[in-house]
Amino acid sequence: MPAAYTTLALAPAVLPDGVPPGGFPRPRPDDVDLVVDGRALLHRLHEAGDGDAVSPLAADLPPALRAEHVRRLLDPATPLADGRRVIYSCPDCEDLGCGAVTAVVERAGECGEDVIWRDFAWQTGPLADPAGEGYPGVGPYRFHGARYRAVLLGLGKEPHAPRPGAGTPVA
Repeated sequence: MPAAYTTLALAPAVLPDGVPPGGFPRPRPDDVDLVVDGRALLHRLHEAGDGDAVSPLAADLPPALRAEHVRRLLDPATPLADGRRVIYSCPDCEDLGCGAVTAVVERAGECGEDVIWRDFAWQTGPLADPAGEGYPGVGPYRFHGARYRAVLLGLGKEPHAPRPGAGTPVA
């Protein structure tokens, strides 16, 4: 039976509905967010838990930092100490001490071509606690590997966020 795939896209970042002023930094016009199955991942996380985090794909970060984040999402040899990866980070840095949304990112499929994100958690130290600091109902997400890589690699080549409605879907 074929795997059910989740779509992945990049789109301009917008605040989750109902977030009080100061709850999240205001997105800038060129900030990019991850969109899973047509809905901003940050919004899904906000509904399932709490945390003041932004995408490390924010426009005001130097291109080298954005490229480094993309590399870490693509390279299976660079996880955090507990095998997780940063999906969203502190608004000012990627230091785990400030807090970050992390997930287990693993390869799947017959040849390891697919990518799965699972066990999302708010992490503030070297190890995550998905049971106590997790996001119930968020994930797991299975992405078609070639399309997943194309979305993330496309971001590394493009200096600005896509226009509204011009996200690159991954099915």
